[in-house]
Amino acid sequence: SKQGIDDYIELPVDPLKLAKDILKEHNNRVRSRALTVLSPLEAKTRPYFLFRSTSMRIALANLPKIAASDHPVLITGETGTGKELVARAIHFMSRRSDGPFIAINCGAIPEGLIEEELFGHEKGAFTGAHKMRRGKFELANDGTLLLDEIGDMPLLLQVRLLRVLEEGQIYRIGSERPISINVRVIASTRQNLEQAIEDGLFREDLYYRLNVLSIHLPPLRERKEDIPFLAQHFLDRACAELGCNPPYPILSNEAIALLQQLPWRGNVRELRNLMIRVATLLPPGIKEVSPPHIIHFISGRETCSTVVDSEKGIFIPFGTPLSEVEDMYIRETLKFTNGNKTKAAALLGISVRTLRRKINKKVNPEID
Repeated sequence: SKQGIDDYIELPVDPLKLAKDILKEHNNRVRSRALTVLSPLEAKTRPYFLFRSTSMRIALANLPKIAASDHPVLITGETGTGKELVARAIHFMSRRSDGPFIAINCGAIPEGLIEEELFGHEKGAFTGAHKMRRGKFELANDGTLLLDEIGDMPLLLQVRLLRVLEEGQIYRIGSERPISINVRVIASTRQNLEQAIEDGLFREDLYYRLNVLSIHLPPLRERKEDIPFLAQHFLDRACAELGCNPPYPILSNEAIALLQQLPWRGNVRELRNLMIRVATLLPPGIKEVSPPHIIHFISGRETCSTVVDSEKGIFIPFGTPLSEVEDMYIRETLKFTNGNKTKAAALLGISVRTLRRKINKKVNPEID
């Protein structure tokens, strides 16, 4: 009977089928890491986030309560930590979920155009205004407006924004007729707004008007236990988007350990982009992503700066060229296997022939 048993092996054993079954089970176990019993908070935020770290639990602990409110929210955190994702979660978990969610990056629009983007204009308000245009506040009516990178908003426009928040009305450019709006405002920034206030770059009254409810998102380097789930999720999603046939490649434990040691200055966005590169450029037939693959796909000097546990890994100084990183990794792997090239090749995820070629080309040929 198979009751209570996940699978069984038929005799005589088919080696090819057995290998496929083992790989399938391994894939299932890797993906099940992110599907364990969820806390109430994780269950509510599961459609938006993958996390297990204490720092993210703390950061998002009040998210359901914040979503149930209608007050302004200020979301802070480094670039790439997921501030817009949190804003979207707040919107779609709120009473306004049937309304629009509109986002505008205050730092990406020229100073002379951002006022028009926010408030719109009347026909004939200025040269070229051939018809009336609604701004983001009107488009977000009965919904949520995200003011991304609020710290980059010009001071004069900060005054207008403060007035909108206090009065619940806007004026299109070229009009003196107030338009009532029903919009929940969420602001986000990578900057230290308190320091910006000290420097005269941000209005203190606007800061306190926006900072009614706040969420601070930790950088990825402070939530390393989330990296395995996030990385495999991004890799699976990228493979699916590319139309790859499942099962998709999995990240080896060694690859995950390497990912957890990287500084991730671009945070979750940088990790996602790396997994997209891996999915796109990984040679066909590779079932498991190993550290050399990760090292190969890391772009430029920004990411290739890390210290790995000296007892279990290697030290990679900042700015080390990728060719040298590969050499170092091969040397250390050979040391770990006491010079056994077959074992080293298996750990590196390459063939013995490829390893020998790399040794002859780059590494000290005396290592045997």
